[in-house]
Amino acid sequence: MKSGLGWLVAIAGCLLVLLPAACAREGAKSAVTVPIVLDHNRMTVEAEFQRKDGSWRKARLWVDTGNPDFFISEGLARDLGIDLSAAKPGADGQIPALEITPPAGVRIGGMPIDLTGIKSQVMSAVPWLFSTTGSDANLPATVLEKYQVVFDYPRLELTLAPPGSLPHRGTRVPASVNPETGIIQIDGSIGGDSLSLALDNGASYSYVSLGFLDRLSGRHPDWPRTTGAVGCANIWGWWPEESAWAVVRVPEMQLGAVHLAGVGLVGLPNFLPGGMDVGTWYSQKTARPVAGFLGPNAFKAFRLEFDYAGSAVYFEQGAEFDTTDMDLVGLTLRPEADGSYSVVGVAARGGQPAVQGVEAGDKLLQVGGLRAQGATMGKVVDALRGKPGETRTLLIERAGKQLEVDAKVERFL
Repeated sequence: MKSGLGWLVAIAGCLLVLLPAACAREGAKSAVTVPIVLDHNRMTVEAEFQRKDGSWRKARLWVDTGNPDFFISEGLARDLGIDLSAAKPGADGQIPALEITPPAGVRIGGMPIDLTGIKSQVMSAVPWLFSTTGSDANLPATVLEKYQVVFDYPRLELTLAPPGSLPHRGTRVPASVNPETGIIQIDGSIGGDSLSLALDNGASYSYVSLGFLDRLSGRHPDWPRTTGAVGCANIWGWWPEESAWAVVRVPEMQLGAVHLAGVGLVGLPNFLPGGMDVGTWYSQKTARPVAGFLGPNAFKAFRLEFDYAGSAVYFEQGAEFDTTDMDLVGLTLRPEADGSYSVVGVAARGGQPAVQGVEAGDKLLQVGGLRAQGATMGKVVDALRGKPGETRTLLIERAGKQLEVDAKVERFL
């Protein structure tokens, strides 16, 4: 039998072993609020990823409530030591997405983020997916649904907290959550039509089927309408015929007890696999059928709380609704793999191109003092913005020659 002193020594030894682990657990954050950056309406946040040698590197995550999968850039994957040897070009010469085990060490604001079990892919074929937002990976809905999440657009902050740990603020709107994808939707009405819409802050704008938009604006011909996805309605420029898409400014939209004003909606034609409209396609990810999805242009006046566990979204308005988001030089752009931007279309005004001297196929080199190549899509599009009547000097390249064009800022919606 040990003496009293022996017991004390044994207990002290146990404490020396257990205390560091307990302190580490106590020191690990369970909730965090971090600053965000909005670029082309898309939200990004700084994170840290752990390499195989145990060191940490900074990265930016594109916050994406509309996607269940974790996407990672090839550059980040290589730096983390992820094996990419299985990534081989297909018959079309493109490298398909490579499914991987998600990185074990990820943290935001010092708080560990658990990606265990999340479908993860390295996206080598689409480098512009990351370069246009200055991001290295996304933060998908399947991860976000593990938390009580606050997207505070007026304050430019993101909060992640354990479910039920934050007091609710704002007006509660009932929501439906697909537990397999983490995608959330709410019911509302536009112009007397009832509909359900997903909430997708990973997109740049709000999108519904063209058929729905045509029926809606046909009953309300006084609503402002334009042709051409310019500004943040310009998703990536890689979707078919973005320069011909219809955009309508909806004066009023009701989401439960929450009132939205002046939200722009884009009508997407049926170009998705199998000729599906965007509502049918998106409904594959939602708990119930949706007509499309609302993007950040509908949210930017609000502090939004996603209470996944409570099947609700809380809206607290903290800014005025923006109805000047379509005041800019009317170009539809496409980011290229080398970081440059091509013009895929010029918006029309009164049946005529709104920008004289620029054509589809031109390369946009500069807007004023901003060099386009290497800039994020948000910076390039923001450089095209201004007050109607102002001029922006564009430097373009066509057939190997550089041309300078003075382009007018127009109000398209």
